Amino acid sequence: MPRLNAKDRMVFLGTPTTTTNPVIDMGANGNRIDLDTDNDTSIRASADDTVKVEVGGTDTVTITANGLDLAQGRFSEVLTVVDDDSQNMTLAAADIVAGINVHTTATSGGTVTTDTATNLVANVPLGTNNQAVKSYYVNDGDQTATFAGGTGVTVADTGNTVATNAAATLLWRRVSATAVTLYIFQ
Repeated sequence: MPRLNAKDRMVFLGTPTTTTNPVIDMGANGNRIDLDTDNDTSIRASADDTVKVEVGGTDTVTITANGLDLAQGRFSEVLTVVDDDSQNMTLAAADIVAGINVHTTATSGGTVTTDTATNLVANVPLGTNNQAVKSYYVNDGDQTATFAGGTGVTVADTGNTVATNAAATLLWRRVSATAVTLYIFQ
């Protein structure tokens, strides 16, 4: 398959000299794809190993080998609440993907057992070692909840508990294809 380099030019839906059509310019203008008709929204590689996303003439996202940099604002995500009113619950991969888990403990301390590491790796998903995802846990009951790891899951924090009417951020980190570590931040 042929590769494009700085000497090549590829243009769709217009030419590099027009300002009325989006353009893909792999040449002198900095390897960019303009996405709108006034050419102020683009994706470009203006430096080696750097990709920038421009929206409305402002660079909003920069991606490098070191990660993702959001120039302004905040990351936002859609979270679904999963409510479990059983004394003991299994925190399944689907619950983690939903994002917010509300657990009502009553009468005696409840146990929250995680899904297996293999299921978490496959269904959250956690595709590479050290990849992590966070979810939120709320104990709205009147008893302390104790976390227990399913097969291949290690709960890293001593005590492994979330107190009555308290909440925690759960960080799930893939260690290997069959091992996940859960960190509980309160």
